[in-house]
Amino acid sequence: MNKRLLTCVVLSVFAGNYAFGQSKIINGRILDKQNNSPISGVTVRNATQNLSTQTDANGNFSIKANNGDQIETTFIGYAFQFVKWDGKSTLSLALEKNDAQIDEVIVTGYGNTNKKAFTGSASVIDRDKMKDLQSTSISDVLQGNASGVLAIGTTGQPGEDAQIRIRGIGSYNASSAPLILLDGAPYNGSLNSINPSDIESMTVLKDASSTSIYGSRAANGIINIVTRKGKGKPRFDVNMITGVSSRAVKEYETVDERQYYELTWLAYRNDAKVDPSLLATQQVATVEDYATKLTLNNLRYNPFDIAQPFDANGKILSNAKLRWSESWMDEMIHNGIRQDINASISGADAEDKTNYFIGGGYLKDEGIVKKSNFIRYTGRVNLSSKITDWFEVGANSTFAKSDQNYPSQGTAYASDAMYFARGIAPIYPVHLVDFTTGEFIKDANGNLIYDFGNNTAVLGELRDSRYRRTFGEGQNVAATADLNPISNSRTTATGLAYANIKFHRTLSFKTLYNMNYNSVQQDQFWNPFYGDGTTTNGYSYRGITNLLTQNFTNTLTYDNHFNDVHHLNIVGGMESYKYKAQFLSGERTGYTFSNPTELDYGTTQSSNGNTNENRLESYFARMSYDYGEKYHFTGSLRRDGSTRFHKDHRWGTFYAVGASWNIDQEDFLKDVTYLSMLKPKISYGTSGNQALPGSFPYLGTYSAGANVGPASGSIINTLSNPLLSWEKTSQLDVGIDYGFLNDRITGSFTYFDRRSNNLLFERPMPTSSGVGSIADNVGGVKNHGFEFDISTTNIKRADFTWSTSFNITKLNNTITEAAPGTQQVVGNSWYNYYIRDFIGVDPADGAAMWYKDDANGNKVSTKNYNEATYYHMGNRLQDFTGGLSSMLKYKNIDFSILASFGIGGDYYDSNYQSLMNGIRGLGGNASVDVAKSWMDEGNKGDGNTPLLITQQNYGNSSSTRFFYDHTFVRVRNITVGYNFSPTLMEKAKLRSARIYFSAQNPFTFFPDAPRGADPDAGLNAQASNNNTTANKFISFGINVGI
Repeated sequence: MNKRLLTCVVLSVFAGNYAFGQSKIINGRILDKQNNSPISGVTVRNATQNLSTQTDANGNFSIKANNGDQIETTFIGYAFQFVKWDGKSTLSLALEKNDAQIDEVIVTGYGNTNKKAFTGSASVIDRDKMKDLQSTSISDVLQGNASGVLAIGTTGQPGEDAQIRIRGIGSYNASSAPLILLDGAPYNGSLNSINPSDIESMTVLKDASSTSIYGSRAANGIINIVTRKGKGKPRFDVNMITGVSSRAVKEYETVDERQYYELTWLAYRNDAKVDPSLLATQQVATVEDYATKLTLNNLRYNPFDIAQPFDANGKILSNAKLRWSESWMDEMIHNGIRQDINASISGADAEDKTNYFIGGGYLKDEGIVKKSNFIRYTGRVNLSSKITDWFEVGANSTFAKSDQNYPSQGTAYASDAMYFARGIAPIYPVHLVDFTTGEFIKDANGNLIYDFGNNTAVLGELRDSRYRRTFGEGQNVAATADLNPISNSRTTATGLAYANIKFHRTLSFKTLYNMNYNSVQQDQFWNPFYGDGTTTNGYSYRGITNLLTQNFTNTLTYDNHFNDVHHLNIVGGMESYKYKAQFLSGERTGYTFSNPTELDYGTTQSSNGNTNENRLESYFARMSYDYGEKYHFTGSLRRDGSTRFHKDHRWGTFYAVGASWNIDQEDFLKDVTYLSMLKPKISYGTSGNQALPGSFPYLGTYSAGANVGPASGSIINTLSNPLLSWEKTSQLDVGIDYGFLNDRITGSFTYFDRRSNNLLFERPMPTSSGVGSIADNVGGVKNHGFEFDISTTNIKRADFTWSTSFNITKLNNTITEAAPGTQQVVGNSWYNYYIRDFIGVDPADGAAMWYKDDANGNKVSTKNYNEATYYHMGNRLQDFTGGLSSMLKYKNIDFSILASFGIGGDYYDSNYQSLMNGIRGLGGNASVDVAKSWMDEGNKGDGNTPLLITQQNYGNSSSTRFFYDHTFVRVRNITVGYNFSPTLMEKAKLRSARIYFSAQNPFTFFPDAPRGADPDAGLNAQASNNNTTANKFISFGINVGI
């Protein structure tokens, strides 16, 4: 691929210059300076006589020269080099890689181009960057390396796909995910089924001129993944990594058993102070007695060895000792071991006509949460062969098998492991305790028994019914993680075959077929004796989804250089896409035993199933023209027909145009020696979106089961809308690419304006219609801002190099048309919160206060939460996002670091909110900051935490009180490596060997938020109760090449 591209860019036409004197033939060889391997396709030029040639598969070349002629070498990804020939018959040169030029090849839709000819906006991540990161997922590679891209994991679960967005959210209900291309064909599987070790490069295409040729599927940008190919002599590479995973941030700082008892006592005392009539209800005389009685009665579990452990001021007596102390988070969170092994065989024949790459990988990630393991097996075979000068064929295939298991996940504390473990008070033990002796109870085998917080029978006797937890009665997430397995098993297979026929040096035809198959099986079991399964005597579920997508593409390409200055490239083609998903599930209840868990062992059963199919037919064309490699113009047109819409609105037409000007090639700048590139560019285009849920959203649907007596019946489920049509997006990009000092400084600046209209949306319907909503085209949104990238080679010496890269993105979002039935307001941001505005605490009585609008529209304070006004305020969208990386190489040692950052924006911490409300919730856990509550006029606390009471005062309810500045820096990777010397490798009969230490997510700086908050909170910028934080991974690896 690089050879053909390079030939188009740098091949010089033999000019008939007559050399004075007798010319000789130089026989030479070009090698890679780092690994001493031959480099094929290098352009070798005699600049004195204007002659040129290229190296063969073994790096050899021959060229005429006279003594003193200047010999130059040029190859993408390597530094330019020249020497004066000294008259010897042989010449060997070692080329050094130039990181600033590696991204010169841009992989676009249905073809490639080079950076100087590219009129669009793209970010390229090459294999060298991916090797430095040593990541097991594609999303980890993207975050911080590509401007305008957010790739954020939302659960912390190993093997879970991240949310990826390019330049913001472009749709309300339809998908905002980018199109994934794998070796030029659409990919619909899990990104975690793709092994990063198999990837050669990833190109993120962001502007319309780059994406519009893919029409409706590329409305949200494109991530173009190119897998590795073989070249040169056969080689075997193996990479092995092992390390330990842990939490990237510490857990929230919460109270211990003593503090919890004291704060609960204080809350009850304050209740009685606020409402003295409560004393009579408990037949006590003082607020202190009231607090002591209710604390002991309502919490029920007394972890101290004294029946009444309080003194007169509600403090735990100094001689009171804990009888037990167990941490729920320690029970659920542990360090995990990750192993990642990858091996490959690659190469080509002597003439570099047949290339092969065979790779395999094994990943085992234990995860940091109990029962959250992930195992993945991958295999890939890439083959290509140039049968003749005019006929080439190739095939790529991959297979992945993964197994993932995890604890319960949900939105309520009782159904989610992390929510429960974080939210339960420290006084409640994980395992059963004898309340008489304070000793843990064991079964007949000497094992500890889980405490479900109820009067479950233990060793044949019922526990005292008084000892029931007020939090999560009947629940124990540590137990259900063991007893109630949940697992996902995924099988992925892809196959791609192509043939390329060259009719003429200017005309070629390519046909490509691609198939993706994904099968996902989800299994879940609730045992009949403990937890949620007790209400149904056990529950078992199995769901199987089989997804098959097929893509068939034919393209005809005309490419010609003429009259020395004109270059014309025209691509025309058609594409057919078919999607079919089949789902089948079964579930049963009524289990006699907790094992086996298969459906056959249940009694009462139910089942569900459905099939979704849709198709897309497309025709497209693109023209690229440049004059003298100075002025570049592109234009594309695509017409898509989708079965998701009614036949009258099925077809959509999308187009794009772009232009760029290489000013540095102009004569008036040729004397500016420090300028190596200066290219202003502009592009504009349109695309569509059809990705609503379901295959036929324009059709009405019915639900069966509305039976009357013996007669079966159906009711309307959704209304039809034959007018439903394409969501439309238009995008303008204006920017400039630059390079200075022979590309030691390179980068770009781009302003973008992306507008989406006729958004696909479920419009609410009146109750009288009998349905909740109807699919419609309503609403509009604009995303606009700028991206800035810069890469520098700071130091470049024979034994020491230092390079850095920096990118930053400013994204603004504006609603241009509000969707009905929502709180959206034109001119506001889609990312605004709609929330009550918290003022603080009244210093006189400790009551929480909020703003409300009075009858005249003025903002005034209120202590009544229900009177407080909802405002559009705050912004989930950060002011700036970006990344910074640096690479240092000294002799055989290399060091790299990558960090990402965000500036501004409002982060809402719902985890912290729950912990601030734990005391009021009785049995819920509490932050240490609860102790900062308003106490009295002499101790007004921090001014932000209301009077602590158990009665509802809404002080901890949703409001701007829990907003935090989202500014953060996360160091995502640090790697230190050592490459063994070629001399040692030659003795060991190895091509290369490297050892390295790596740390992923080792440091996180999030200064404004409470400890425990993770800045990678997903696209909503809100901490979720049901997820863990990002993982920190400290590893050691070795790479060996033969």
